[in-house]
Amino acid sequence: MLHDKLWEIAGRIDWRLMIVASFSALVVATGLMCNGIRIGKRIQTIETQLSNMQREISAILQIQVALMTKLSAKSRAEIDPRDRAVETGGGDVAGAMMSTPTTLAQPESTKSAKLPE
Repeated sequence: MLHDKLWEIAGRIDWRLMIVASFSALVVATGLMCNGIRIGKRIQTIETQLSNMQREISAILQIQVALMTKLSAKSRAEIDPRDRAVETGGGDVAGAMMSTPTTLAQPESTKSAKLPE
């Protein structure tokens, strides 16, 4: 009984339409799979490039740290030539030494002076 009903339905189906629909579904599925594979390959390429860039950046940062350390050590070891005094054979200072700046005296107007009454 069920078998007869299924054959009756199968007899009424337009098989040409079913073949076209099946073929269309196959084409769509193939296209989606190809896009998935293409996107996967592209992601892998981008990840490889990113990994290479990270390695290069790491190397550059290591070089930068080394240069900054060297520059810092060099600047600490460097002495300002203006702060050095030149001595002669007798121990007298021949060159002018840098002195600390003197503070300016306050003008009379800013001093708190009492006026005579």
